Amino acid sequence: MIKFASINIAGDMHRPQVASFLKEFSPDVVCFEELTGPGLDFFEQELGMKGYFLPMGVFNTSPFDISSPVAPFGVGLFSKFTISNIKMDYYVGGEGDFPAIVRGDENTVWRCLLQATVTKGEEKYNIAVTHFTRTPDGSASDRQRRNMKNLLALLAKTPELILCGDFNAPRGGEIFKMLADKYKDNIPPEYDSSLDTELHSIGKIKKLMVDGLFTTSAYVVSDVKLSEGVSDHKAVTAIISLA
Repeated sequence: MIKFASINIAGDMHRPQVASFLKEFSPDVVCFEELTGPGLDFFEQELGMKGYFLPMGVFNTSPFDISSPVAPFGVGLFSKFTISNIKMDYYVGGEGDFPAIVRGDENTVWRCLLQATVTKGEEKYNIAVTHFTRTPDGSASDRQRRNMKNLLALLAKTPELILCGDFNAPRGGEIFKMLADKYKDNIPPEYDSSLDTELHSIGKIKKLMVDGLFTTSAYVVSDVKLSEGVSDHKAVTAIISLA
């Protein structure tokens, strides 16, 4: 059994709240979306965990403040246990220099999948994290359809896994369904949004369940909770066991 957390942390904007929340929850494994390069070192020290980071490009460390410093920006995976079989793949981009990300312009963002095996005693957990292609209003796009096919092809190479991330595609919609048809959606149905009502710019006026926790049949997920007051997206926490 492992205690698991996944959070879109919006760069360095909410570091104190994120660190405080995770210290209280005391997870065995943490996945981040919108992690920065400096954030990797920060959370390794704060959480006492080894972390791995896969950039999607270079962006402002405070994503909504274009005057903030720029740094590598992507996804991360941390654990207090042994991490092995690390895989870093791009399903959009991945060649040449990291792009300078422009908010709202998907042509400037690489999309990636960070995977690893976490070993706790005799138990092995294959974990993957991504931050998927965005559309302005949450509706499906041809770009999302192409990119989801590429992502699913990468995921298919790992027969049993735990997949988390910000999928930028609301539950019940076409793109989310492409994942839910392949993997078990473990977010309880009573949660209708993963946007923080206070910290997200549209969290009060629009309900979108865009963050996910998916698994194959090798894993059993329980005690799934979405917590507010951590970042602009709610923190996803769970207990995950081998089936």
